[in-house]
Amino acid sequence: MARLVLRGRSAEMTHALSALRRAVRTRHGAVLAVVGAAGIGKSVFAVAVADEARSLGFGTGFGQAGPETRAIPGGSLLVALRSGRQPLLDSEGFNDLAALYERPLWLIDRIGDLLARIAAGTPLLVIIDDVELADDLTRLALKLLPARLSGLPIVWMLTSRTLSTAVIDETTSAAESAAVARISLGPLAGTDIDDLARDRLGETPPGNVRTALGSAGGSPFWADQLVRGLGSAAQSQDHVGVMATTRRRLATLSTGAAELVRLAAVWKTPLPVPDATALLESPARGWVAEAAQEAAAGGMLVRAGDEVSFPHALVRDAVYAQIDADDRRSWHLRCGEMLLGRVGDEQAAATHLRLAEPGSDTVLAGRVLRTAGDRVAASPGGAAALARFAWQLVADPSDEHAPQLARTAAEILGATERHNDVVAIADAVLASDAGHPSGAAVAGLQWRLLALHALVASGRWDIAAQRIDILLDDVRITGAPRARLESLRAASAAGEGPRSALKAIAAQADRVLADPGAEAATRRLAATTRATAARRLSRFGDAWRAVADLPLAPTPASTAERIRALQDIDRLAEAAPLLEAVGAGATSAGDFRHLEPSVLLAAARQELDLGRLGGADALARVLAEQARETMVPAQRVGAAVVLAEVALHRGDPFDFIAADLPQSPVVEWSMGIRVLHATAALRADDVDGALRLILPAVSAYRAGYCSSQWSPSLSRPLLAVALRAGNRPLAEQIVETAAISARNNEQVASWVGVAKQSAGVLTRDIGELECAVDVLRTGPRPLLLAGALVDHSDLLVSAQRQGEAVKRLEEAADLYARAGAEFDVKLATSALARLGVRRRREIPAQNRAVTGWWSLTDSEQTVAELISAGHTNRSAATELGISPNTVNTHLRSVFGKLGVRSRVQLANVVRDRAPQT
Repeated sequence: MARLVLRGRSAEMTHALSALRRAVRTRHGAVLAVVGAAGIGKSVFAVAVADEARSLGFGTGFGQAGPETRAIPGGSLLVALRSGRQPLLDSEGFNDLAALYERPLWLIDRIGDLLARIAAGTPLLVIIDDVELADDLTRLALKLLPARLSGLPIVWMLTSRTLSTAVIDETTSAAESAAVARISLGPLAGTDIDDLARDRLGETPPGNVRTALGSAGGSPFWADQLVRGLGSAAQSQDHVGVMATTRRRLATLSTGAAELVRLAAVWKTPLPVPDATALLESPARGWVAEAAQEAAAGGMLVRAGDEVSFPHALVRDAVYAQIDADDRRSWHLRCGEMLLGRVGDEQAAATHLRLAEPGSDTVLAGRVLRTAGDRVAASPGGAAALARFAWQLVADPSDEHAPQLARTAAEILGATERHNDVVAIADAVLASDAGHPSGAAVAGLQWRLLALHALVASGRWDIAAQRIDILLDDVRITGAPRARLESLRAASAAGEGPRSALKAIAAQADRVLADPGAEAATRRLAATTRATAARRLSRFGDAWRAVADLPLAPTPASTAERIRALQDIDRLAEAAPLLEAVGAGATSAGDFRHLEPSVLLAAARQELDLGRLGGADALARVLAEQARETMVPAQRVGAAVVLAEVALHRGDPFDFIAADLPQSPVVEWSMGIRVLHATAALRADDVDGALRLILPAVSAYRAGYCSSQWSPSLSRPLLAVALRAGNRPLAEQIVETAAISARNNEQVASWVGVAKQSAGVLTRDIGELECAVDVLRTGPRPLLLAGALVDHSDLLVSAQRQGEAVKRLEEAADLYARAGAEFDVKLATSALARLGVRRRREIPAQNRAVTGWWSLTDSEQTVAELISAGHTNRSAATELGISPNTVNTHLRSVFGKLGVRSRVQLANVVRDRAPQT
């Protein structure tokens, strides 16, 4: 195999060579600090710098700190001075030091004299690799010598792991007038890893090797280990090199440390030390902490705060693969049992219990379901995960305990709005003998009704309609069951049918609501159907009356339906106490695990309507995560719409994904997301792309189809696409559609104001836009008002009424700033600047993004940029004129908001952000 060369470090090498050349040019000393995670290639980088330094005429010394040199006072430094074919100290000079070995300060002083004598004629590079492992005498020398010798061309290059920079920090702090340069080594890019593999193999790595290399996390060490194991033939899928390395490293650890590493591999996610202490049944937490330190020193684990984890997934997988199968199952069972007792850890508990492979176990299924039932209110997602797992434990649906377990699991999954899982359980029961009780007129009718309710609730109306029609053809189904089926059929038609059928559907629902003998469940279904039909007819007042006349059902979904109806008619103040009642009032708390998807969507819309982008973004992100599990279109696309609208207001990029546009039924679920993605395309000057996105929605409306997902915030962006495309007929049609919504909801400020705004923009009527502003000012939606103010100001400027335009823009900019709409603030501020008005507006903290780069305060962004550039906490504090403790506080907040765990990961985030800023 070919000799390896340095890959992917050109910028870092340039930085290092600049420090060396500066030392030669200025005849001045420097400290070059190189930090990075274990296995990131610090040693290879140091060797490459040493090679370059020799070519520049430097005398070089290379010392490796570690357990061997740590046992010798000054060992790391002395090895650096005597290493290589041309050591910095000759035999005579080195022997002279022996007499001072028992007098450390005199020894350091003598070393300084010798180095000064050499540096008077030749620039020097002294490298100590893994300096965090250096002995105490070497550490003392590094505190003293760089400062003392700062007037000579001596460069001290120190490498250290990212989380162990104490020696570097103390050296740079004491360096005084010596220049300090910092280099942070992050993960290599995929192309660099491929090049490294090509160097090792002597040929281009095959596809399966490149795929496997992706699990190395950009670590050159683990990538090299992987390539060594796979070999040039690359036939084996076993990561032999990594397996051998981890086996060898595990063998060097004590029994306790090795056991901790194996437990961490089973746990998979970062393992809290207290949990490790409990699972290892250790009476002393300190023992586990010592084991964690030993494992970290051995390169098997990294420790961050009170948690331990693996440096790379590749290492974890290799350790996990080497654990005996029975031991692995036993560990998973213990982990699952412990997590089962914690609220909020149900998902992890279910995962561990599943990996314990208990087989068919109805007793365990019953116990898990009891826990799940207790957690529905506190942790719906966790309760659903447990219920799903419990049903998997029932291998045979015809088992005598299966029907009851299935009913309990289905009830929990239905209560947590996991409708697709309910359908799966019902279909499984129906396919077994348990679904065909003797004496039933129609086999498993209750299970069939349960599945149909779930299909309708999830928006899978086409499938529901097919099943319902088959059952309605069965004359044996009469009475309440037939009435329920007819109501379900009407609900499906209300969701997917054309506008021409909606009045008849609404009338059918009204008849059910007027029937005092109708079942409560049938009446609630009819009310929802009536509301859906009214919403799709743009009659939002009728939708509210349909759900308001019924007693509130004790389910979050029923409450969410009522909240949405209130939001559609601008009664946000009345929606607020309902959100409070279901636990969605304190959106600033940031913990939304206790909320069901329908409530999350209602709460996210409330925050967006009220112009609180921070809360809307946080809620929608949680909903999006849940929707990936539930696979319910309304939840998934509802989250996508809120996130896209927030991103547009903030100016954050977001990618268009075809999957965001469900095809069945395409317009119902995709209209909002189409308009918002079209707006993003318009900002990128892709007018044709924007037009292609909106035309299906507009064409469907012309054909008699109206979406129940429409919002007053969508009309103006839709009009903007038509106007930019120069399509006047399309623009007129959009304005007419807005006017219809206004006529149907003439008491609702948002619908009326947006209609007037759209008409004023199309006809360039200043009076109509002024009227729109006045109407929207009476409503509760600040972002709608701000948009109308901007449109009005544009026409005022055209009419040479700059003074009035400034007032409109000032108000709009203030509204946008309070909402956290950074992009809109910039546009309004730029418009004001063109009119000669300059004033900066601060975004309130509560409406900043809660995650990602824009969630950081200005101070946090500055600290993040300095740390990612290689600064220590102390040097960043000096740069900013604040205390290191303040820097540490900012850094903790940065790590939490960006979801990073190391300075290397932070550097990657800052680097990836750079092109966008």
